[in-house]
Amino acid sequence: MSFAVRDGGLHRNGRPFLAVGVDYHPSVAGCRIWTDWDPLAIEADFTRMAAAGLNTVRLFVFWRDFEPAAGHIDPVMLHRLDAVLAAAERARLVCVVSLFTIWMNGQRLDLSWREGRSLWRDPGMLDREEEFARTVARAVGRRESLLGFDLGDEIGCIDPAEAAALTADDIACWQVRLAAALREEAPDVLVLQANDASGVLGPSPFGPDNSEPLDLIGIHGFPLWAPGSIESTLSYKATTLPAFLVKYAAAYGVPLVDELGSYGVADDTAAAYLRAAAASAIANGANGLFVWCWQDIAAETAPYLDRPGERGAGLRRLDGSEKPAMHEFRRIARAAGELAVTRSCTRMADDRTGTRRRPRIAVYLPRRGREASASYLDTGVATLGAFFCHLLLTRAHLDFEIAAGDLDGYDLVLCPSPAHLTLSDQRALRGVAERGGTVYCSLGDHLHGFPGADLVGAEIIDYAPPSAGHTAFEWDGQQWEIDWSAAPTRATTLRATAAEVLGSYRDGTPALVCNRIGEGRVLFTNTPFERQLDRPGRLAAAPWEQFYRRIAALAGIAATADCDDPDLELIRDHDTDRLIVINHGDTARVTDIRWDSDSEQKDRIELGPKDWTILHPHSDEERR
Repeated sequence: MSFAVRDGGLHRNGRPFLAVGVDYHPSVAGCRIWTDWDPLAIEADFTRMAAAGLNTVRLFVFWRDFEPAAGHIDPVMLHRLDAVLAAAERARLVCVVSLFTIWMNGQRLDLSWREGRSLWRDPGMLDREEEFARTVARAVGRRESLLGFDLGDEIGCIDPAEAAALTADDIACWQVRLAAALREEAPDVLVLQANDASGVLGPSPFGPDNSEPLDLIGIHGFPLWAPGSIESTLSYKATTLPAFLVKYAAAYGVPLVDELGSYGVADDTAAAYLRAAAASAIANGANGLFVWCWQDIAAETAPYLDRPGERGAGLRRLDGSEKPAMHEFRRIARAAGELAVTRSCTRMADDRTGTRRRPRIAVYLPRRGREASASYLDTGVATLGAFFCHLLLTRAHLDFEIAAGDLDGYDLVLCPSPAHLTLSDQRALRGVAERGGTVYCSLGDHLHGFPGADLVGAEIIDYAPPSAGHTAFEWDGQQWEIDWSAAPTRATTLRATAAEVLGSYRDGTPALVCNRIGEGRVLFTNTPFERQLDRPGRLAAAPWEQFYRRIAALAGIAATADCDDPDLELIRDHDTDRLIVINHGDTARVTDIRWDSDSEQKDRIELGPKDWTILHPHSDEERR
């Protein structure tokens, strides 16, 4: 059996493969799976997973159990790992094996002999890691049930201060060395790195934007620990967060959600979250989705002794009965093939050439958008702007993807509230306009985030504390209130030089300008339009998505499927023309779905809270 990444997706034996599974510790043994060895319990769990319609399980190799003394890798533990993969084969499951597991559930289960040495810089530790990786790969790398190796679950949490001091090159070299060792011993096995949301929305050097040596990009979707104003597990932002993480990771590689779940909530809340978040993540391009976790934990050893709240996040209770979330995950597993539309339609069919092209809209990620402040000159990580841009485009029902490099082929590129634009970024944005496209940019930092007077056709006169005259601006009769306190940027006064003023503040100064560049245009606002939405309840308090609809209209772009409810996410498969509809609202919704802006075809749908459905277009005969 062979797994490969091809055409931007995960394949198994040459065919697209969507991994749908769980993260796994046996309930009784917990993190002592390898020392409190119970192969019958593991085999029984695998059989139940397969019966539930799952195809993948993620396992954790606790390094201290496998290498209790430096240089002594226990052959008994290797045999047990092989036995688990053999059990997976019998159940027709495939496995992701997380190596170098030290951090788990908020606690370090550390090696007694590491003695604080760096996993990424210490030559002796690097030698031990490479030898351990090779030994494990030699032991199980030929197993048909092995999909891939994860280099280490949230590994930056082992030594946060050390990890924060690492450069991107430090991590890239570490990934290159270990990935090369694993591939040499197990050529058909993929390599990934599993990281929490700080790899996207924070400054962690472990993230999708620093994963070139890897085959897959692992991301974790837990709203409880994500930065920004996510009001609750059942908020709109919470269940759309995993889809954003998927789209962000897809700008750099092939994304896989290897942990998704919710903590500190009732069973019905956890089920509702999983229902909407999982459907949205898969429909937006996740090549796999693993729920945390299979069953509640009976074990009382580390890390559960100190963190007992980690014991109740399972899909199944201690007695083996299924929680409501398991019912929802079964439903997701049954429909996974139909939900996975974006992997085949992200580059939409071009009727003239028969080839595929990109969606017309892209959210641009500046090259230094995720860097922590290195000095007083910097304002820090700015990817929350991209998250709110994702939310607004989704609420406007506009097709888009997130882009980090090449901008060819996009008709509209949005650069939301950047804190730092390099000359390369500015040139990339200019290139879009010169080719006839539309660029939109809002201000995230008035010095380093300003695209330049030549590009926007306006100059910043000065900054000052926000005045009453700058609390709102008007564009063609529609007014937009601005909460300056929600965004880490100064209010500025703008003066148009070459640009046309489209919108003005209450004091009459420009707030939105349009500058002609080549065959295209650049729209610029000196408000942090996206970042100023980062307040609880603010996103749904006004029709902010209408601002994006108007920008898209200037670029000649309309929704390919639409409705009047912004809480409904619409994802259209342009190959089969089916439509995924996801209700991210926490109440039931009834609305009409319009298939095209110029079509009379409508579908009346009723969706419960956080529910989803798949629509198929009517035939011409049915329309008559």
